[in-house]
Amino acid sequence: MKVNVLGISASLRSARRGPGTDALIDDLKGVGSRKEDLFDYLKQEAKYHLENFEKSGRLEQLTFDHIYKNLLKLKGNKGLSNSEVALAAALWAAKQVGAAIDCISLSELFETSRNESSMERLRIKLLEADAVLISTPVYFGDRSSLAQSLIRYISQDPVLKEKLKGKVYGGIAVGAKRNGGQETTLIYQLWDLVNIGFLGVGNDSETTSQYGGTGLAGDIGTMSEDHYGLETAMGTGRRVTEVAKLTRKPQSVQLKGECKIAFWILQDKDDKALNFVKKLNERFKDDYKSVIIPVHKKKVQRCIGCDICPTHIDIDEKYRCIINSPKDDFSELHPQLLESDAIIPVVYSSHDTTTTISNYQKFIERTRYIRRGDYALNNLLISPMVCEEIGANQSMAMRMMSSMLRHHTVVSKPLVLYYNEGAIINSEAFFKQMSEFIILLKDFTTRKLKTYLSRKEHFKYKPIGYVLSVVKEDEDERLAKRSKMIEDRIDKNKAMAEGRLEFIDNKAKSSKKFL
Repeated sequence: MKVNVLGISASLRSARRGPGTDALIDDLKGVGSRKEDLFDYLKQEAKYHLENFEKSGRLEQLTFDHIYKNLLKLKGNKGLSNSEVALAAALWAAKQVGAAIDCISLSELFETSRNESSMERLRIKLLEADAVLISTPVYFGDRSSLAQSLIRYISQDPVLKEKLKGKVYGGIAVGAKRNGGQETTLIYQLWDLVNIGFLGVGNDSETTSQYGGTGLAGDIGTMSEDHYGLETAMGTGRRVTEVAKLTRKPQSVQLKGECKIAFWILQDKDDKALNFVKKLNERFKDDYKSVIIPVHKKKVQRCIGCDICPTHIDIDEKYRCIINSPKDDFSELHPQLLESDAIIPVVYSSHDTTTTISNYQKFIERTRYIRRGDYALNNLLISPMVCEEIGANQSMAMRMMSSMLRHHTVVSKPLVLYYNEGAIINSEAFFKQMSEFIILLKDFTTRKLKTYLSRKEHFKYKPIGYVLSVVKEDEDERLAKRSKMIEDRIDKNKAMAEGRLEFIDNKAKSSKKFL
């Protein structure tokens, strides 16, 4: 059964409205499977959109408000705005990896003709979707007001908000400059959608696992010329589809035993975070296995930014950072970092940092070799945990989320414990959220392990922009070192799945072990 991916255009300049969005989906289904076919289609649609502007008064040099009013009189069934071009690329890519695609324009819902029936249409599409792609223009390093209206609409409806929990979100941002605020837009929007309850992802390993699609379009109709930006949008479409497949309720298999959660204590004060995590694990001792890694108490040297990282191709269990020193504990930590189903990085955030012990930034830097080692943390669930004194304002949850996402992981709502004058003030809400995370983790892990049984293709890190690393990559490919490493990972994952899963005989309500 295909997963449903909903594309959402959050631009007032959207060319498609009503039946025009359905026509767009039909068009994308008819575009060939070659990337060149897509680019040709997008170029033509961008040209149509420019022609719409010209016919609406641009050639006569009418003021933009007059042009905009004339555009709204069009049928809305031809052309694509810059944001829509990027969104169409993402939807096409989602279709290529097995998604059923749909789309909707927010401009016709929150601006021109908002009514009960149109909002119900949005609601139905959201509920039917397994994943959503939101494409927005950049305004001052942030999303459009249309995108904000959508987020507010979801957050103000308790029933809708509850039903959307666990669905997958990916973002696309289009700006007038290459560094025009696209990444801040994606991070801020990711933060809000994750806190609503969505699972957040970026783009995929083909486009180096960034925060989503980043398009460059300085004028009307120019997004189709930004092939790099289109690649990142396509990577986002593929990524939300593949992760959405992992969020479906597992069928025919079940997990034996518990999931394993690794708590990385990266920053603490007087062991407050460490002691709370110990109590948390005791409370949920029957629900998951845990390992606590007290990174804040370890010796961690700074990353020196090697020109080739990791130092060589090898199996995941091998430590491959160039730093080997008795003054550094990373080689000792390495095996523990790779043996879990989920990671909860933990920090204590305080007003007074006099007694705070932190290895946070040094540790995050040093995970560079793990990411560049073909995403060894691929598809792990991540939930940043912050023990925060009210008013500390250190933005630690957002920092952990944005850094960990780069490991090709899946980010869920941060776990934030609030302290006021030494007392925890939201413990029940925290425990409820933790319970929900455990349920999500079990289903997600079961589905992921099931994919390992079919020896799922391995994800590859591409060292774009690193000249010497590219040369080394080519050499390793010729010597077949990478293929040996990939085979080891695939074989290991398959063996792990066979040991942790069992088939379910639904009719007899019994199960049998994998052969």
